[in-house]
Amino acid sequence: MMKLELNEKAQNVFGDVRGIAKTVVKNSNEILRTARLLANLDTSMKSTHQSLQKLTQGISELQERNTQIQDLLYMLPQVSEGLKIEGLVKRPPSTSNNTT
Repeated sequence: MMKLELNEKAQNVFGDVRGIAKTVVKNSNEILRTARLLANLDTSMKSTHQSLQKLTQGISELQERNTQIQDLLYMLPQVSEGLKIEGLVKRPPSTSNNTT
């Protein structure tokens, strides 16, 4: 009976080792899958960072243009008023050298 018990224990140990091996393989696959996901995440984060930099630059340019437009709109009434004054100023008659 001792031989039968040893055989049974050996099969149990073999089953346990097989279970451990399956778990290790499964964990290895999960680790590889996680590593791939992290690599994809890193690429996505870099892309997002670049997009945010471009967006920030675009917003800065828009703010600068907005300021320029506001400055021009502020000056517009002054320019308009200046044009009205110039229209009121009499200009000297132009001299022409036409002899007929």
